[in-house]
Amino acid sequence: FVAVVTPVEIAMVKPEFDVFFFVCCAIDLIFLIDLVLQFFIMYPKQMDYGYAMEHQHSVIVVNYLKTWFTIDFVSVIPFDMLSMVSQSEQGKTMKAVKIIRLLRLLKLARVLRASRVIRRMEISSSISYGRMDLLKFFAILLVITHWLATFWALTLQLVDEGDGVPRWIDAFTEQEQNISVKTRDTPWKLYLTCLYFTTYTITSVGYGDIGPVNIVERVVATVMVILSGISWAIVLGQVCGIVANLNSNEQAFRRTMDELNHMMQDRVMPEDLRKRLRGFFLSNKAAQRRAGHQHIISSMSAGLQGEVVMEINRKWMAHVSFLNQIMNEARSSSDFGPLFSAFVVDVSQRLQHTVHAQSEYFGLPQELYILIRGLVTHNNCLHRSGSVWGVDFVLSDTSLLEPPASFALTYVELTTLKREAFLKLVEKHKGTCPELKRRVRHFCCWLAFQRALLREAKLRQSRQRVQRGLSPGDDVMLQQRSQAKKKRSSWMFPSMTSTTSGDCGDYIAPLAESIPLEAVGEHNSQEPQVTHEDSTSSRRVGL
Repeated sequence: FVAVVTPVEIAMVKPEFDVFFFVCCAIDLIFLIDLVLQFFIMYPKQMDYGYAMEHQHSVIVVNYLKTWFTIDFVSVIPFDMLSMVSQSEQGKTMKAVKIIRLLRLLKLARVLRASRVIRRMEISSSISYGRMDLLKFFAILLVITHWLATFWALTLQLVDEGDGVPRWIDAFTEQEQNISVKTRDTPWKLYLTCLYFTTYTITSVGYGDIGPVNIVERVVATVMVILSGISWAIVLGQVCGIVANLNSNEQAFRRTMDELNHMMQDRVMPEDLRKRLRGFFLSNKAAQRRAGHQHIISSMSAGLQGEVVMEINRKWMAHVSFLNQIMNEARSSSDFGPLFSAFVVDVSQRLQHTVHAQSEYFGLPQELYILIRGLVTHNNCLHRSGSVWGVDFVLSDTSLLEPPASFALTYVELTTLKREAFLKLVEKHKGTCPELKRRVRHFCCWLAFQRALLREAKLRQSRQRVQRGLSPGDDVMLQQRSQAKKKRSSWMFPSMTSTTSGDCGDYIAPLAESIPLEAVGEHNSQEPQVTHEDSTSSRRVGL
């Protein structure tokens, strides 16, 4: 309001008791209240270790009196009312009225406090500083243009029509003989005319149809030319620098691609390999930008690091069944909720982000994989975004693990977790949360039991084939005969029999019937539910 309305009020509006006058008085009252409050507001004080808020009232008062008080006090003086009083009193010269009008310009001192408001706005602003600076310089250019336009209109107040001195507005008298609404009598036409003159003065166009014709106007025009030239040069130089560095990530990526093309050309690489390399770097563009965020996260406090990393990895950790159960327990209102939450945050911080190119083999034993982007084949299954394999990474017996080899059909991005890192976290939290270690151990035992049962079924299958002398083509007949046997054990292993590959399901049924109930627990037991995530299915197997 002060930066836009006050210059127009001073240069073009005559003080009168109208709605506009009372609005300006209300704004002055707000600034007066703010002036009083400044005597009680703490301010940042620079110390040898940084900044601290000064809380002593006497020091706050002295600091305000030395810094902003003079500017704030001058800005709340009602110069409009003084101007009207000076005009109404007899014996006051016109010079005194003009001086009081010029004193109204001191209201613009309020604009100096805008820096404090801008600092507060930075907290709620999410745009980059480059774009913010670009908007700031455009706003400064508009404000300067507006101020210079009102400054040029102020010359009509400094030199009255009755002084007998020619003014620049007199040139429009002859041009507007047949126009009823004159420029000198219409504020909006007068402002547009002044804005037109200021615009071509700032941009150094200079049409010459409007110009100074007396000494006051020449002085004002000289000041306008100096200010407009300096401001236009500063704004133009700053804008060019900001636009050149507006997207630093894109420029860094383009430099990397240029260096890659130069390397491939110098090394005389084949065209097929060149295409694969370009495709990898183009696909890896976003991943490289996200990798650069790590130094930002490392500069945060420990608590904020945990919150940020947890928010990033929450979506992918929810795809791992036993981690999802722990996350649900952490969100619950139980006594173990905060303890489980600390463990989940630590796990999210140990997750590693890896990428693989198309047609690339990868995979290590005892490592959990969560597919974020791309297509992967693993253990004769096709995986897409959100798929999980290697959930048996917690097992110590490598003979019970699935084959870790995987093949990238496209460019893939994965999140991985190693067994050593996971078990260290379990040991770290076992003192404060013994329930966590019990649940992880329960999951390991149950998963080991499933894998051992499957391995034994496959061994018996191979023995039966050797004894019967069956060929691979006879597997279809055995699979049909095993359907009835699968139903007998479906109450105990509802998903295992349906997810077993090949024809080894008919060997699981007799094994399940031969195991005592005491060895596995009752079917309706209240033990916490665990899940088995096999590579061939994501169905749940409940104990």
